[in-house]
Amino acid sequence: MKINGINGKILFPEESSGKKPGKVSDKKDRVEISSEAIEIYRMKRMEKIEEIKRRIQSGYYDSKEVLEKVVDEIYKQIKSELR
Repeated sequence: MKINGINGKILFPEESSGKKPGKVSDKKDRVEISSEAIEIYRMKRMEKIEEIKRRIQSGYYDSKEVLEKVVDEIYKQIKSELR
């Protein structure tokens, strides 16, 4: 099959609406978060805080494995900053 060309003018959306091409619209994106979503976020955050408190009280963060991980991460951070 051979295509010789296109007859007629192709209108782009901005041309067919009467707007000038390249003109930036005055509309801006925005995000709305429902009050239910905010409440769920707060509840999850409080659950995480309570879990951290329980771990501190149980001595979880004082274990050798956790302390080694912390030291490794600090070392990696310092090493990357020195480059």
